[in-house]
Amino acid sequence: MYDQREKAQRDYEWAMASVREEGIQQGIEQGIEQGIELGIGKGILAGKINILQELLNRPVTPAIELCQLEEAVLQAMLIDLQQELRSR
Repeated sequence: MYDQREKAQRDYEWAMASVREEGIQQGIEQGIEQGIELGIGKGILAGKINILQELLNRPVTPAIELCQLEEAVLQAMLIDLQQELRSR
């Protein structure tokens, strides 16, 4: 009887570990997909903004903060920085 209970417990733990691993993998895949969908455009804009900030000797905003902003806001920031650099 003890052996059956021990086997059942091991089977349960194995099944839970398997489900947990599957859930983690699925979460990683979804995160990558969402990051690609949302991040490529914003990431490029954030990189351009950071370069312009450096060229203008301004404090560089962390890319992670920039990527939380709407793409339209990033576009406006980029245009403002480009105009400022051109007017120098």
